[in-house]
This record gives sequence, structure tokens and C-alpha cells, in this order.
Amino acid sequence: MGQRNVLPEGTRDLILNECIVKKQLERDIDELFNKWGYKEVITPTVEYYETFNHNSNTLREEDMYKFFDNKGRILVLRPDMTVPIARVVETKLKDTDLPIKLRYNSNIFRVHKSLGGKRNEYTDIGVELIGLSEKESDLEILVLALEGLKKLGLKDFKLEIGNIGFFNGAFVNTDIDEECKSKIAKFIDEKNLKSLEEYLEDLNIENEYKVFFNKLPWMFGDKSILEKAKELAFNDSIKENLDYLERIYLDLEKLGYGDNVTFDLGMIPRLNYYTGIIFKGYVDGVGTTVLRGGRYNNLIKPHKDYLPAVGFSIDINSVIPIVDVNDILKYEYEAYKIFYSEKNKIEAIKKSQELRNQGYIVELMPKEDLEEVKIIKEGVK
Repeated sequence: MGQRNVLPEGTRDLILNECIVKKQLERDIDELFNKWGYKEVITPTVEYYETFNHNSNTLREEDMYKFFDNKGRILVLRPDMTVPIARVVETKLKDTDLPIKLRYNSNIFRVHKSLGGKRNEYTDIGVELIGLSEKESDLEILVLALEGLKKLGLKDFKLEIGNIGFFNGAFVNTDIDEECKSKIAKFIDEKNLKSLEEYLEDLNIENEYKVFFNKLPWMFGDKSILEKAKELAFNDSIKENLDYLERIYLDLEKLGYGDNVTFDLGMIPRLNYYTGIIFKGYVDGVGTTVLRGGRYNNLIKPHKDYLPAVGFSIDINSVIPIVDVNDILKYEYEAYKIFYSEKNKIEAIKKSQELRNQGYIVELMPKEDLEEVKIIKEGVK
């Protein structure tokens, strides 16, 4: 097969029914976000590399597709939407009244390891709620995330919630440097228990820290895990973060989402701009994360102070393979095929226009030696 027929690694074509599923899911979720008062924003596919590299709290250089403009400046295909939205708020929306509620539907480009099975181009549809504190907006975002998962139309879905403050709280009043902290975080996030244990063994820290970090990868499950975690909490910061998660759960339970919520206290995302709650969404039949989000209070700075913010995005492409197009086309609709020959093509086009003006889907089908126009009615029940 020639090079012109081969796609770059991590990309794929979407065809026929896949496109129907994708477009309908996008419409459903976009409508949901719109009804909650989130205004649409569209940012360029291409951004300056510096936008994502202005500090160490965003993405790694090797995660991005990079190239040059005609003046030699480094450009990237956007690897994330939160950072471009931060740029928009810091510039065009810097004097807008708070809170700012934004939604987007954008293709994202991220370089993943070869043979890892992850896509390098995918569609994120998400929201950002900017300008409100944790107590004022976390619950709204979590409910909206759960409703977004529900809109995918799949039976089983879970929202797994963590809190980066639970991990960071363990380092209060310690002299553990950032490099050590980063390594511990990496081993916990990867659930690399052996490496974590060996690394902690060599660190000059008190035993209660070693016990805490060694058990952290196991701290996931239903609401009962919060009680178990309290037994490990050795300072007020850790306890406060656990109490906050407990209050969040009780609110979600009152709203009817209790069965759809779990916890992972060892959740430490690669994007290290998160400062509070972090969460992931899963649906039955998809082996990867469908939804990702969290709070980031130290990213958007339109004036002298940072604006608190929280948001999430849904990876639409991840669920397309398991959604039945017949579930998308639940409503009845009528469609027509009009067969015609060369001598009656004008009549056929006129009839097709009449039917389209009535709201029907009409497909023209040329057929040799047909004496008169033939109209066949089709549809979905």
C-alpha cells in the first residue's frame, strides 16, 4: 500500500454510522451544556508553543506536535483546551463579570507512545467554570459531569473522584523536595507498588509517611474508602480534604447520583496544574477514561490575582465504537430514494426538492432506461 493511503499513527477515519453517532452525541451534550448557561468559545487549532510552555505546570514538550511559522516561531497543534481558554480569559474576557461559564467542542492533538493504543487526535467537548470557589462551584461541575455521562446513552457509568489536596496535604511541614514528590506521585499514579516501596525505603522520612504513601495506591472504591482513609490521616490538611470529599458525596447522594460515584485517593493526574478535586468518568465497555476534569486555581491570571476555576471534558471518540446507531436514531423519520434516467432527471430533481422542503431526506439514484421517475419510501422505526 502506498504512503498516500496510510494514516499517521494514532489517527483514524470516521465513516458512515460512526459520523452519525458522533454528531448526535455532540449535539446532545452541547445542548446540555448550553441549557446550564455555558457560552460557546472556539479557539484556533494552532497556538504558539509558548502558550503551553510559559511555566512548568502545563504539558511536557514531547506531548505536543510542534512546527514553525514563516518567522521561525514555534507553533503547536493544541494539545489541551483549558490552557487556550485561560489565554482567552486573560485577554478578551479579562474585564468580564464573574463567574464566566464557557463550553467548547474541539479536536485535540496529543503525542502518545507508539503501540500504546491511544489516539493522537480526538474530540473533546467540555466546560470551564471560572471565578467561583470550591464551595460555590464544585458541586455544579460534578453534577454536570454526571449528566454528561448520562447523555452518552450507555447503561453503566461511574464518576471517580479524588482530591489532589489529599496527596499534597501529606507534604505539609516536611522538607521533601519537588523531585522526590514528583517521583512518589508518578509511582502512585501508575500503581507501581514495588518501585514505590523501594523508593520510600531509601528516603529519610518518618515511618507514618511511608505507611501513608504505600497504602495510597490502594485507596479507591465506594464511599467507605473515605472512612478507611481517615485512619491514615496524620495531619489536619489531610483530614480537611477527606471531610470535603465526604460532604461532596453526601450532596451528590441527595441528588440521586450516589450509585454512580466512587473515589480514588491515589489519583494524581499528569497535568499538574490541578489544585483541588480531580475526577474521571468511565462507562461500561470502554477500557479508557471517557471524562477528565478537576479544579485549577493557579492557572488563569487576568489581573494581579489568579481566578479559581474548575472544568472537565468528554472524549467523544472513545464511546463511538460501543454506541449502536439505532439507539441514536430512536425517533421515526421518513426518507426517500428517487430513481430516474437521463430523460426524466429534471422531473426527479424537482420532486426531490419538493420532498426536502417538507423535511424529508431524499437521495437521487440514476438508473438507465427507466421510463418514469420511481419514488421509494424508506425510514427508521
